[in-house]
Amino acid sequence: MNGLKIKILEAIFEKYQQWIVNETFHCHRGCSLCCTQNVMVTAVEGQYIYDYIKQENKEAWFAEKLLRPRQAKSVKLTTNGFARICLGKKEDPLDEKPSQPTGICPFLEENCCTVYAARPFSCRGFASSRDCHDDGSALLSERLLAINTITMQLIEHLGQRENWGNMLDVLLALVTHPANKAVKKHINDDGIIKSAMANTSTAEPIPGFLWQPEEEHEAKNYLQTVLSAKIGEKTIEEIFNNK
Repeated sequence: MNGLKIKILEAIFEKYQQWIVNETFHCHRGCSLCCTQNVMVTAVEGQYIYDYIKQENKEAWFAEKLLRPRQAKSVKLTTNGFARICLGKKEDPLDEKPSQPTGICPFLEENCCTVYAARPFSCRGFASSRDCHDDGSALLSERLLAINTITMQLIEHLGQRENWGNMLDVLLALVTHPANKAVKKHINDDGIIKSAMANTSTAEPIPGFLWQPEEEHEAKNYLQTVLSAKIGEKTIEEIFNNK
């Protein structure tokens, strides 16, 4: 995986965290109701997890987690794919109902995330201002949902033309990458890898953003904050535009 992409991903994570620093959430250590197998990621985020596993020397442990039986359903329509359809106004979005929470995330142990430092944005952005145990659902403000959507679109744009989909599928699809051979040697079932690859979609570039008029001011400010972040001598915007 391109090291530059990893640096951009880390910069996006950092700018997002800085933007929401004053938000108040009910979430706390050990709160894991949202830690299901329904987590969508890009290949860049998947490789970020692999890099962490390599750093921690937990390749065999990681392979065992990936081979556990899964319950989550695959999702084919990416965030930018949904935006493309909505903004094109030529057809209705596909009738793809959101998956209900199914299956506990294999990386959850004693109600804590074992890959927390490298968790993908779907996990970083999923929070609630109330106790989810009240009725089983989280509550986020519309403004924060807009910021989360922008962030997901940016990360998908970063990983365009690469795998996108359920985290477990993307991680298995990436196991064949030479950089991940230390994990691959613990996985002998090529059939499960091929099945995972078939379940993934392809990340798309940003076709436009989906914010509402009342969210536009903050959305644009946040977007500019992220795009103006520098990676070396260039901003993320310049890198995205190949300048």
